[in-house]
Amino acid sequence: MKIRLVVALIGLTISFDVPAFAQQKDTVDTQIIERLAALNQKYDEACNNGDGVAVAATFKEDAVLVNDTGPVYGREAIGKYYAELFKQVHFSDHICKSDQYSLHIIGTAGNEIWSNGEWSTTIQGQNFGPIHSKGYVSSIAVREGDVWKKRMQISNVARNYRVGLAISFAVPGFAQQKETVDPQIIEQVAVLGEKIREAWNNNGAAALAATYTEDAIVVHETGRVYGREAIGKYYADLFRQVHFSNHIGKWDQYSPHIMGMAGNEIWGNGEWSLTYQVNGGGPVQLKGYWSNIQVREGDAWKTRMEMSNVAP
Repeated sequence: MKIRLVVALIGLTISFDVPAFAQQKDTVDTQIIERLAALNQKYDEACNNGDGVAVAATFKEDAVLVNDTGPVYGREAIGKYYAELFKQVHFSDHICKSDQYSLHIIGTAGNEIWSNGEWSTTIQGQNFGPIHSKGYVSSIAVREGDVWKKRMQISNVARNYRVGLAISFAVPGFAQQKETVDPQIIEQVAVLGEKIREAWNNNGAAALAATYTEDAIVVHETGRVYGREAIGKYYADLFRQVHFSNHIGKWDQYSPHIMGMAGNEIWGNGEWSLTYQVNGGGPVQLKGYWSNIQVREGDAWKTRMEMSNVAP
């Protein structure tokens, strides 16, 4: 546990004062904003009421929930996950809110939205609490008729408020359908993945920043970094203090997923692992889970949104 706390402080989630990219707030129909706010309110109310069925109802049938113990696939499994969680932990004052730059429209039809934000809650267990906890969340929501539901949600716990929300339960996963993606896209995204791996293993901040779009957002357990320039400075400071090697990132078995109709945006989930050393100490291995959104710029793919957490 001590090692993990050290990692939280000096490893992947060091917080630096870096200038943020001047993000453009997407223009989203007021009615959509209201319905997405209602979706978050339903999720909050279900958590506060300890109602796993109501939580699951805010997700699509084939949704993916990613906590720091790994992914849960499908609405049924998500409902069982929360039902077991609510037997052990009581939540109150649960709030999810989007950051100032969300929401972001996917494609041209306006039926998919991605966003980043924060969550907070008070937790009471049989032998602990009440404890206030908070963290960060990224999600993709899609329209089903006039109703919006979550298709993907990933969360982490802010490092100064670690209480272990992501309890692992054995629940059956939904039989996901792997989407058919153009082999050329798979090859191009694999090239991007190799560039990311090499940049991490070479501790190359500029090379790593080059894999992001100019307006990209990176979400760690200490917060968000906005824009390619700020991301480059973040990693430059990190690499001066910590040496990384053996970085590996891989998709889960169902990724990637096509977004929109043009085929220029994809999202996916996966796992990462690496080895780090600080001031000659270690080496120490670390792993966790990630979700991201990648977009095509010409013939190349770049990351527009990335969120990760650290496994317990």
